[in-house]
Amino acid sequence: MLPILYHYEGSPFAELVRAAFGVKGLAWGSLIVPNILPKPDQTRLTGAYGRTPVVQLGADIHCDTGAILPAIDALPGPSLYPQPLGPLHRLIAHWANGPQFFAHVGAAMGGMSPEMMGEAFIKDRQARFGMDLAALGKAAPHLAGQALVAARWLSDALADGRAFIGGDAPGAGDLALYSNIWFVKAVPTAQANAAAMLAMPHVADWFTRMAGFGHGARCEVTAEEALAQVRAAPPAPVTGGVDGPYVAGMMAAVSQEGTKDAPSIGRLLRCDSGGVTIARDVEHGLTVHVHFPRLGQVVAPA
Repeated sequence: MLPILYHYEGSPFAELVRAAFGVKGLAWGSLIVPNILPKPDQTRLTGAYGRTPVVQLGADIHCDTGAILPAIDALPGPSLYPQPLGPLHRLIAHWANGPQFFAHVGAAMGGMSPEMMGEAFIKDRQARFGMDLAALGKAAPHLAGQALVAARWLSDALADGRAFIGGDAPGAGDLALYSNIWFVKAVPTAQANAAAMLAMPHVADWFTRMAGFGHGARCEVTAEEALAQVRAAPPAPVTGGVDGPYVAGMMAAVSQEGTKDAPSIGRLLRCDSGGVTIARDVEHGLTVHVHFPRLGQVVAPA
């Protein structure tokens, strides 16, 4: 089964997943979606989840890198949670792509003009996330300093000569730290910030090693080809359970902290520390399972 990535090229979280495919040595399908809403090819499966990226595995739809990476990890290839860190990679990744991500947003975008971002992008981010360009510009020096601290901590972790933060093999923590720096490095007006991060001892060599894994074997797919994959097989059996106060089978609305996006609504199949899963009927007789991580998701009766 070919994983299908719903993404756009400039997304740092999509780059994290593309790099994960490279680490795993996987072939995958690329389905390009807009960087703003609406995203009909994506939301007809997710319900309303409009963030990037999403990974489709048959009739199983994985939203957020917190759910995507464990799903990819189960596919053939090296583990994304290698020892000796193992599950600690998940903690590091959550810190890097959670609290630290906004610092990297400031480091990357704080110097961009409204013309560079585009009116449609600005309106989308204002409506969905409350982005305030004036406040972001004012906070940019502070945020760039916070991002530089993360690069220093990464440098310190690599100071004993290890190739990756856990040793000889890259993992989810490396991918999250890498995608943050990649984001800053990709913005022309943020080159000074990127250079300062990469100037930290050992960081540039580590970044080159991470980039060297590439993106695996990419092929372009259409939305209809992706839908055909949904029709080809039912979703995989759901593992895990439903913790109280929720009840298995209830209609639930799943939304994300910090966004005004509409929730995805479906029948609740799982809600525990391992994740949230809802079942959605996308057309008559065709059901998908939509998977989210537990952290960062707001689950409520629909």
